[in-house]
Amino acid sequence: MGWLSHVIDAGSEYRYSLAELRGSLFVSEGNKAAKHTQFWMLLALSSFIAAGGVVGDSTPAVIGAMIIAPLATPIYGVALATTIGDTKALRTSVLLLLGGIALNILIGVLVAALTLQRMPIDANPQIAGRTAPTLLDLGVAIAVGLAGSFAMARRDVSSIVAGVAIAISLVPVLAVVGITIGAGRFDLATGALILFLTNAAAIVVAGVLVFGGAHYFREAAEISPRLGRRARATIIIALIVLLIPLSGASVRTYLYQRYLGATRTAVDNWTNGTPWRVEGVNLINDDIVVTVVGPSATRDTTTLSNEIRDTVPDTVSVRLISIDGTETPL
Repeated sequence: MGWLSHVIDAGSEYRYSLAELRGSLFVSEGNKAAKHTQFWMLLALSSFIAAGGVVGDSTPAVIGAMIIAPLATPIYGVALATTIGDTKALRTSVLLLLGGIALNILIGVLVAALTLQRMPIDANPQIAGRTAPTLLDLGVAIAVGLAGSFAMARRDVSSIVAGVAIAISLVPVLAVVGITIGAGRFDLATGALILFLTNAAAIVVAGVLVFGGAHYFREAAEISPRLGRRARATIIIALIVLLIPLSGASVRTYLYQRYLGATRTAVDNWTNGTPWRVEGVNLINDDIVVTVVGPSATRDTTTLSNEIRDTVPDTVSVRLISIDGTETPL
């Protein structure tokens, strides 16, 4: 981590001390009442704005929710507590994060119950794009974790970067979890929750790597030898615990991206030279859904199904939906 340490430190005047970082990330230190009030108020507002933006397919509203969302505090609190081996701070940060997740989802459920009739779940791109993790999502989450923790450790980088970075990967996804639960679509809610957990794990891993590269565990050891002795073991255990599911999710995501590509190629071949047009090939939870537009007469799908199944196993559901609502399993 020598190069990482050099990038983060780059002169002691640019690096926050451990005491300063603890003060900004651990709500159990300093003015506890003010920190809790700020966190819960901003979280409630950002959750409501995000849920409203998702239901109404309003990208500006979703972006606005990202700007004010405070989820960076407990997420990076978990990463820092893991890095320095402070189990008490780790427990407090985890509990705060779990409470924030519950509130975010609950608000999504309530918003869904009041406004869901505005747009069908399956037709909402804000929802469809957040119910199945992709390799791009995982890569973005890792980049988010690196960017956010770097901003937390450096004085010359705005801390707003950390908050917005976290919100991009987490707040809208949690809103989708709540909205789909409120709509009774637990299959979609499960997919969105998996995406959230994958993103959160990737961000924590990146945060641990950056805070470790900044040598905060050494500073903790100077302050408390007990923390220093525990820091390295905590880092190793946390990385193993998080990297195992991340690796599994990455393999699954890679396979599904391969299946999506093969399906898209087969559908393009099937519609080539015909009046039919491909509207989309999407992964919705564990199903591949192909949407096409064409004449009302139904086409034979045997050739299409055979070509798809050359690559896609029978255990993966593939559905062809025409614009008139006709659904054909492939």
